[in-house]
Order: sequence, then structure tokens, then C-alpha cells
Amino acid sequence: MKLILCAALAAMTTMAGAAVNRCVDTDGRVLYTDSDCPDGSEAQADPVEHIAADAPVPAAPRSRWADLAPRKAVNVDAATLKTAYETMQVQDELHKQRLASAR
Repeated sequence: MKLILCAALAAMTTMAGAAVNRCVDTDGRVLYTDSDCPDGSEAQADPVEHIAADAPVPAAPRSRWADLAPRKAVNVDAATLKTAYETMQVQDELHKQRLASAR
């Protein structure tokens, strides 16, 4: 069974790499096909622009709203972090007690 599944998957991957032809007939209708163009139609080049993977990416323009709102400085001292940690421990203990009493 595994061999049949592997063979089917291998066959599908070869189909995924097939070339696509763009055919235009005399009326201007476009047909995309993986076989040769039918009689009376003309094969045309792929209109999609292919970009190289290592092509430089242009920088996005900076938003004009970026500097309007002043950013707040994050100032967390050790005492605040200690208090938050102790509060979380107390809440955890209360939760454990509620679970134990519910059983």
C-alpha cells in the first residue's frame, strides 16, 4: 500500500512541473494548455515577469503618519516585575484551590 502511495505521489510531482502554453486564436481568445496549441491558434510568450530570487527588493516608502504620534518609552523597573510575578503566583494558588475543592 505504501509503495502505491509513493508511486502516485511521484507521478503527481512530475505533472506539477509541466510547461503551460498560452495560445491565442484569430478571434483573440486565450487558451492555456499543457499540450501543443490547436490548429488556427498561435503560441505566445508568457506575459508574467519572472524576477530573480536574488534581485534587490526596493525599500517601502516611510509612512507620513509614522512620526506624528510620539512613542511612549517603556520603563519597567525590577519592583514592578517582582510585584507582577507575586500576583501571578497568588492567582495560580487560588486556581489550584478551586480545582481541588471542585473535585
